[in-house]
Amino acid sequence: MTRAAGRPAALPTPGYQAPQRLFLDDGQCLVRFFPERGGPPVDYDFAAFPITRELVVWLATAFAGATSPAGRRRTTSSALSAYGLLRRFAHHLASLNRPPAHPAQLRAAHLESFQMAGLGTPNLNRELPTLRSVLRFAPEGAGQDFLARLASKGLERNSTPAASYTTAEFDRITTTARSQLRRAAERIFAGRELLARWRAGQIDAEAEPRTWQHGELLDYVERRGDVPRRDTRQQPDHCVRPFGAGRLMADLHLTFSDIGAAGVLLLCLTGQNYSTIATATATHHRADGHTGTTATAVVDLVKPRRGRDRAHMPTAFSGSAPGGPGGSPHRQFDLHTPFGVYALLVDLAGPARAHIGTDLLLAFFCAKGVEKARGFRAGLPNSILASWSRGANLRADALGEDGLPVPLVVDSRRLRMSWLERHQQPVAHTERTLANEYLARNRGNLAEYQKVVADVLEEQLAGARAAQVMRVLTATDVAEARERPEAVARRHGLETATLKKLLAGELDTVLGGCTDHLATPHSPAGEPCRASFLLCLSCPCARATPAHLPVLIAVQDGLEARRQEMTPLRGAERFAGPVAQLADLLASFPTATIATTRTEITAEQRALVERFLTRGLDLT
Repeated sequence: MTRAAGRPAALPTPGYQAPQRLFLDDGQCLVRFFPERGGPPVDYDFAAFPITRELVVWLATAFAGATSPAGRRRTTSSALSAYGLLRRFAHHLASLNRPPAHPAQLRAAHLESFQMAGLGTPNLNRELPTLRSVLRFAPEGAGQDFLARLASKGLERNSTPAASYTTAEFDRITTTARSQLRRAAERIFAGRELLARWRAGQIDAEAEPRTWQHGELLDYVERRGDVPRRDTRQQPDHCVRPFGAGRLMADLHLTFSDIGAAGVLLLCLTGQNYSTIATATATHHRADGHTGTTATAVVDLVKPRRGRDRAHMPTAFSGSAPGGPGGSPHRQFDLHTPFGVYALLVDLAGPARAHIGTDLLLAFFCAKGVEKARGFRAGLPNSILASWSRGANLRADALGEDGLPVPLVVDSRRLRMSWLERHQQPVAHTERTLANEYLARNRGNLAEYQKVVADVLEEQLAGARAAQVMRVLTATDVAEARERPEAVARRHGLETATLKKLLAGELDTVLGGCTDHLATPHSPAGEPCRASFLLCLSCPCARATPAHLPVLIAVQDGLEARRQEMTPLRGAERFAGPVAQLADLLASFPTATIATTRTEITAEQRALVERFLTRGLDLT
């Protein structure tokens, strides 16, 4: 079923990047799966399925999509379960009297017979929704009645897709986590101050006996990593009872609940994956050099699903440095930026890391033996987010059927989705993946998001319409200029000599010709214009002629293509204005002329446009 990690000898040798993990070569059909929580990749072999090659590739492609970052089968157990289900489905198809040979030959009857064949199977109700969730990533080509049956209510989903929290819910989660981590920091700093006073002999044992004994116990805790205990059954000593063993450990170390708040806050501030934060280390590089500017710590985060060659991601956590240049976070900490939280955790969890000999950022003391025996732990336990949300007593915005508040369970996928929706920026993935995978399948705040995009789009379009659009010399103007250049120049506000240079191409930039590069509104008077050529669309010094039409069309097509690779909000913010200006400008030319010119754009013109759109022509 599965094979050990490592590239099979018969596979293509060129390197690949996740999520492109489908290998087809010499009759083989493998999907390489990268577990979400780390570990070596696993190859799933589809070539042995007893069905035709076309159906094998169709199922393998669906499996590759379902186990990709956009899918829901991202753990080893869920991927193995989905693979086994597809194998059983393939064997069922092969057992039929007339097995289908192509995806187009799949019919609703095939699903019905597969369901009937599984009667009596304990997991039947769970397998059919799994089959649907996997096959929704299959390429097009299946029969329409098969697809309709696959989407029918008879194949109910077994869970709800992860959707973002509402803005109020996300803010409530962030504020609660920030408040708890702040209290934990104040508690630990107070414990450290008491210990420092005791060691310096500043506490009088006779005048303050309880405080002196508290300091003595903290000294023991700091050195031994535990409270004094009896020889029998490891019970705390009598001197510990007035203070409490758990409280003494919490005076110097983060607790299970504290580390839950820390993990939640990092997820809320960075938008990273749960496993990436869980495996973050305290080792970092201060890119700002402690100079007092924006504090930046470069941390080597790990995302195993990106593949072995791309798993390590140097990531910058920025924010304000507590205490100024080189300042210590002691009693001064910023919990509103990734750097502030990261720097605080480097300090607070330092003693716990020293006791267990780890470099993981998140380390804590677990007093009640959650998942394991009592002691120091590192990372984020699997159950910590749900446990933390129950302890925080969070409530969702929506009310239950009985009209009472519903508990709000913190889920790392929903936190990440909320961050991506709010910031509209990719995190460890491309903008295309952000737009087409993460945000496209998020239905948590769809109406609210659409309203935000509509408002931004309206604002950008209003600004574009209000700005002066680059003036155009039509083909009629160019023909008239050969006979009456003075009249044409006067009509377009130009000198005759300037008009002749413009028509000769001597003033060309990219989108048009510049009639006076020393008098543009984008630079001080008398200085050469250094603005982006995109601003020529609204510059009074710019003129377009029919000779510029191919480049204008190519730029419009390029901007539209880039908008499709971005989130709707980011595309509206960056390109809605220029695209609207180009549309108004191209309206000066006949539709037939534009259609003909689009087919005649040369390779040199396309290369120029590509350099322009990738900022290869920018001076700065």
